[in-house]
Amino acid sequence: MLRLIILLVTLIAAGPSYISYAQTTEAKPKKTVDPDDGLLRHYSREIGVLYRRLNIRSLNDIPEKSFAEYKKYVQNGTAYVIVHPAYYIFFHDYNDNKIVIERRSGNLLKNIVDIFIEDYPVGNNQILQTMRAGQNKEKDFLRKAVSQKKLIILVLPPNYTDHHDYPYHKLDEFGRYLNEITKGGPSVVYIESRGHESGYLTGKTLSMLDSFLKETEVKTLLIGGGYVGLCVENFFTEAGRLHNIDKIELMPELLTSSPDFIMPAGNW
Repeated sequence: MLRLIILLVTLIAAGPSYISYAQTTEAKPKKTVDPDDGLLRHYSREIGVLYRRLNIRSLNDIPEKSFAEYKKYVQNGTAYVIVHPAYYIFFHDYNDNKIVIERRSGNLLKNIVDIFIEDYPVGNNQILQTMRAGQNKEKDFLRKAVSQKKLIILVLPPNYTDHHDYPYHKLDEFGRYLNEITKGGPSVVYIESRGHESGYLTGKTLSMLDSFLKETEVKTLLIGGGYVGLCVENFFTEAGRLHNIDKIELMPELLTSSPDFIMPAGNW
């Protein structure tokens, strides 16, 4: 472990910048994060530790006969749903209030979300301040809920690495963040939404979720994530079609708004 830490620290001063620009058919070029191939080869072992495959179970991969095993994580009949976690950082439209986090010369010590929360300069920018505060609350909630082994259902964009606004293809930063925040907790599962910019579910996914919640005896769904009034509202509508749920509520402190709808100070 000490060797890994030392090697990662040396990355701060090693190798070329990770950021390159890919021309697209959009009005503006979209940033892609392309680590240098030589750097990837040199630190392949360390990178393999940080960027292994997504370590959260897809509900689609769990046999229905095993659904009831998750009942032990249901506390007071409640399951927690986070719709499109960290959406602003990883998937929001580049050309409209979007940032792409750049690593300093290959420094891999922090995941992208922690860099945004702890290091990214936001100054007096109201949008960035708001998005950082919301992301920090979401991260803290997930960390605490995982440690308490609460049943958590993440709603992820489908095949998210293929999302047209996802910049981290060579090193899956979203996957790394999810792995680090959930720590492989057995009480966390995920499903995929119907589309990248939608919180609706396919009929198959909704039916599977319905069966899962029935077998785990969940009666209450508490929902957070992004964006309120958009993808969260889509999922809220879908949740109303579930058969055995008595109560569906939003968690206001864990809802994020689209930066497109945040009015900067002085513009009222």
